[in-house]
Amino acid sequence: MTTSSRTPVPALLLIALLAGCGGENGKPAAPAPGAGGVPPEVDVMTVAAGSATLTRDLPGRLQAYRTAQVRARVEGVVEKRLFREGSDVKAGASLFRINARTYRASAEAARADLAIARQTVERYRPLLDIKAVSQQEFDLAAARLKQAEASLARADEDLNNAGVPAAISGHIGRTLVTEGALVGKSEATLLAVIEQVDPIYANFTQPGADLLRLRQAVRAGKLKRAGHARVELLLEDGSVYPQPGRIFFTDMAVDPG
Repeated sequence: MTTSSRTPVPALLLIALLAGCGGENGKPAAPAPGAGGVPPEVDVMTVAAGSATLTRDLPGRLQAYRTAQVRARVEGVVEKRLFREGSDVKAGASLFRINARTYRASAEAARADLAIARQTVERYRPLLDIKAVSQQEFDLAAARLKQAEASLARADEDLNNAGVPAAISGHIGRTLVTEGALVGKSEATLLAVIEQVDPIYANFTQPGADLLRLRQAVRAGKLKRAGHARVELLLEDGSVYPQPGRIFFTDMAVDPG
C-alpha cells in the first residue's frame, strides 16, 4: 500500500534574523565585533505533496505450492525403490516397482482378446451387407470390441501403476515402506510425499486491529491500494529470499491459539 498526502504545503523559507534592537533615537545598533556585516547563509527547502510506500513486517510460514501423496494404486509386493530420498523427481517418473507379473499377463491377455474382437467385427462387416449375419450379431460383435478396448486400457493402466509414477514434479521425502512390503491390499498404501516448492507459498498472519486500521485509512483516502504489492521474504538466518513475491489473496480467519 502507498500513502498519499493531498494537502498542498507552501514552500518554507528558513531565514535567521540576527538584527539587534535599535539604539537610542532610533539609530541602529552598531554591528557586533567580527560580524563584518556579512549576510548569513540560509537553506531553502520546498515541500510538496507525494506518495510514499507503506511497509509492514509480518511473521509468516512457507508452504509448498503443491503436495502429492504417493500411494500404491495396485496390490502387490514392493520390489525396489527407484529414487533417492530427499531428491527432486519429475512428474511421470517411476518411484517404486511393484511385482507386475500378474498385471503384465493380464495386459497380454486383454491385448489378445482385443485382436480377436477386432477380427470378428471386420469379418462380420461384409457379411452384414449380404445378409449373411444379422444386425444383432454384428452389434454384439461391435459391443465386444468396445469391451475389449476398455479391458486393455484398464490392464495397461494397472501395469503402469505397478511402477508407481510421480503425479507432480518436486522434492520427495523419505520412503514410508520398505522393499518386500505388501501394499495396496485393502487400501491405497501411502509410500512417500512429494512437495513442489518452486514456486512456493508464504502464509502471513496480521492482527485484526491492524487490518481494520488499514481499511479505515483506505476508506478515508489516506491510503491507496497497491495493485501489485511487492513481497520480500526475510529468512530466519537474516538473509533475503532471492525471488520476490506478490500477494495472491487475503482471508479472514480466527486463530484458535
